[in-house]
Amino acid sequence: EGFDALFARDFPSARAAFNAAKALNPKSQQPADGLLQLDQEIRLSQIRQLEAEALQLDSVEQWEASIVVYEDVLKIDPDLQFAQTGLAVANSRARLHGRLADLIADPDTLSDQVNIRKATSLLLDVTKMGAIGPRLNDQKSELSRLLKRAATPLQVQLLSDNLTNVAIFKVGKFGTFDQYNIDLRPGVYVAVGNRSGYRDVRIEFRVAPEVEMKPIVIQCEES
Repeated sequence: EGFDALFARDFPSARAAFNAAKALNPKSQQPADGLLQLDQEIRLSQIRQLEAEALQLDSVEQWEASIVVYEDVLKIDPDLQFAQTGLAVANSRARLHGRLADLIADPDTLSDQVNIRKATSLLLDVTKMGAIGPRLNDQKSELSRLLKRAATPLQVQLLSDNLTNVAIFKVGKFGTFDQYNIDLRPGVYVAVGNRSGYRDVRIEFRVAPEVEMKPIVIQCEES
């Protein structure tokens, strides 16, 4: 009865039958062997179930959830090669998705040369991977679009009083003027103005194609 239940994968009934046989003859090795085989089959069944779950998660690029499943497999048997390899791949893909998501979430940072190089390097890495899933492909396409956006300057009009010295951090100094037009790539900028005998002014402004660009007024008025 125990082995019939084990063959039918009715594990609770198999355990009950083997324990009953053991009670009938405590000195017999056969019930103990049956229980050992049962425990082994339960362990293998758990591994097979978790492996199938991990592969399903991998196929839909749910890497964070996949990491948890592979870790559960390795708790059962730390030496399983498929779980070790799967965990390494899932961790790598999760980090990649995270880095892409961070850049996509804050496209204004792409006006910085360091971030442009990081984003370009990431896109090259993804391209070299060959076949990729739809989630990663969507991120790749979106980051490509945002890089093109970041590389396309927009005209910004600066207004002043011809008395205030104007500068924009990380862009340059422009001296005094009434009106000055400058092309800036999308991003967040800080303009400062100073004039002898007057309090300095600091204006933060954002340049983006989806923003209505009004003239930026920088002039020191408070003596």
